[in-house]
Amino acid sequence: MDARFTTAMDISSRPGRSVGSALVRRLAGERGMSLVELLVVIPMMAVVLLGIYALYNVGAKGQRQNNTRVTTLLREQNGLERMTREMRQAISFTPVSSQVLDAVTYVRQPGADTSTQRHVRYECVSGTCTRFEGTVGGALGAGETVISGLQNADVFFFEPDNVNPTYVAVKLEVSVRDASNPIVLDGGFELRNQTSTG
Repeated sequence: MDARFTTAMDISSRPGRSVGSALVRRLAGERGMSLVELLVVIPMMAVVLLGIYALYNVGAKGQRQNNTRVTTLLREQNGLERMTREMRQAISFTPVSSQVLDAVTYVRQPGADTSTQRHVRYECVSGTCTRFEGTVGGALGAGETVISGLQNADVFFFEPDNVNPTYVAVKLEVSVRDASNPIVLDGGFELRNQTSTG
């Protein structure tokens, strides 16, 4: 015998209850959502979901900008560190201008165990700081960009004066992609090994 038929027989065999009234009460308790309720709830859910999506977008954009800023900062700090480290070891230093440094300094070549004297020049013009290297008394080789996105024109500041400096301050204002304010890096080096000024 079918289970549905058995249930119907049980309901109909109860005294004082009709099959129809029990079914109506049961269906009344299982009432669904009306069309009006659906039309009200769907736009409300859409607004909530759009709000969540907007918050996610703002967070993701902020994270991308932060990553770009940190990457730029690390790259430019490495360039500034390299410049100050090499110039600090200079044995002959020529303060050309507030944009150009020229020196004979000690440089460790890739794979070498010791440093050798090399002619090194840093030119910070047209938005980049470029490093040139060559033999002492010889021509300089091709340039290598060590800092890019430079915004300020004057980078090097000599103390106590431009003729015989003992300390060089370095200030870099570097632009960051998709950001309105630049990164500002300050540094400097003392010319402790200098034997002559050109």
